[in-house]
Amino acid sequence: MSTKQLLIPRRTSYAQNMTVFASSWASSWQRLYRQVFWLSDGQRDVERIATLLHKEESLIEQVIKELTVSGYTSMQIERKVLVMNVALLKQSFEMIVPQKDAFAHSFYQRLFSYYPETRQLFANTDMKRQEGSLMATLATVVAGVERGDNLTPVLQELGKKHYNYGARPEHYPLVGGVLLETFNEYLGPNFTIEMQDAWSQAFDIISGQMIESA
Repeated sequence: MSTKQLLIPRRTSYAQNMTVFASSWASSWQRLYRQVFWLSDGQRDVERIATLLHKEESLIEQVIKELTVSGYTSMQIERKVLVMNVALLKQSFEMIVPQKDAFAHSFYQRLFSYYPETRQLFANTDMKRQEGSLMATLATVVAGVERGDNLTPVLQELGKKHYNYGARPEHYPLVGGVLLETFNEYLGPNFTIEMQDAWSQAFDIISGQMIESA
């Protein structure tokens, strides 16, 4: 089964409940981005949208991915829905911020404990600086999604850097699982099922962009 049969975009409640074109990125959208956004009703797939707009499916798919990274659309792939849940990402991250240094340290300790083979990726790395970089990246993503920024270039550049460090596609699911466990460690029962789903889906989107660029 091909991607065009599986990729079905839908406008998110976040996008529908805000003045979409008030954000800096949306106000500068090209006509194609505006058209794809309004055609993303959860019923039309990539093939249908491409046909309506007389554009290549690969181009429409890329636009949809960028809109999803920015929180404006969700993507249904097979039976899985990927979406950036702005409110839950922000709420859970803000609860972590007061203990961000300890959170980042625990994240890497858990990663190295569970998957010792990943330690070699950081052999020549200042871990204190790396821990700060992790939290800065999460903050950038959360703030960017809240503003509706186009995060795709940022994530793709990050993906290239990680590839040069030795990161490969098989490493990303390990990192995602450890991230969720670390959130659960620090937030306990406050890290709700809905928040877990929000971060899991967000990480799928983020890692997808990073892997694609590498």
